[in-house]
Amino acid sequence: MITPIDPADESALRAWHTALVEAATHGRPEAAVMGYADLRGMLAPRDDRHHRLYAAVEDGRTVGTLMVDLPDRENRHLAEVDVSVVPDRRGRGLGARLAGLALEAMAEEGRTTATGEVYVPGGHTPDDWPGARFARAHGFATVHEEDYLVLDLPVPPERTAAPPGASADHWLHTWTGPCPEEHLEAYARMRTAMERDVPTGDLDTEPEVWDPERLRAEDARRAAQGYTAVVSVARTAAGEWAGYSLLLVPAEGGGEVYQDDTLVMRAHRGHGLGIALKRRNLEVLAREFPDAKVVRTWVDPDNAPMRAVNDRLGFRVVERMLEVQRVLG
Repeated sequence: MITPIDPADESALRAWHTALVEAATHGRPEAAVMGYADLRGMLAPRDDRHHRLYAAVEDGRTVGTLMVDLPDRENRHLAEVDVSVVPDRRGRGLGARLAGLALEAMAEEGRTTATGEVYVPGGHTPDDWPGARFARAHGFATVHEEDYLVLDLPVPPERTAAPPGASADHWLHTWTGPCPEEHLEAYARMRTAMERDVPTGDLDTEPEVWDPERLRAEDARRAAQGYTAVVSVARTAAGEWAGYSLLLVPAEGGGEVYQDDTLVMRAHRGHGLGIALKRRNLEVLAREFPDAKVVRTWVDPDNAPMRAVNDRLGFRVVERMLEVQRVLG
């Protein structure tokens, strides 16, 4: 039986999350899976997107999950779809039923493009990995790829040493938690620049536009999810904003930290700011969050400058993430 899940139903939502974790971690020792508090915070009412959740239940046990994530500001033609089936219930058509239900939900919501993510662990290819084969069988094509990397903590001091030629013409400032009021406008502009700059391949998507109100809503949502943001920014002596790097530290998760954006504005590239910003964040992480054990990040394999920064710091590739898409007729 497949039924909708009410996020207010604590028992059903916990069972849904347990099934998601079991499915997502099977055969993936380095899988990054959102915690329960993260899920609850994500599902809280918001004005820029909403979600539809479904659970497949057999003999009182949740064995399959479906999330349809629906943007409500930009990208109102999109639906981000995630289908999971626990290992001992695969191969019986349950995933196909959940995928079909996703298409029904999209039709009800007036969405025409479905997107999703498939992770292929090291040692496998899309041809032999079940998730990639499932996506292909249901009409999804790979339109973009990223490497999923992991950095083990603590980082040896020699890896965080300032690189030769690093710019001395920029001032670095770091905050932990919500963005300070005096930086909201400038930070929002850089977040919008990141949306326009990040590679997305052939994804049928438009960049989000950030403003102070959207940043404050994000701050509140992260607090509800149990995340603490660590943000380092670079500015010139004249006050021009040159770049930023963002880490997210969850309250639960066993010491996992997520490296989100790192952006150097185009006019300021070539001065070592990317690694300087990441190095500053790692210093703050070691000082203020000593229980952190690993940093997880994603990067386009063709982004040579950021790959060089990650290699220098000691990140290792553990999976390939395929962004898949199906445009409905």
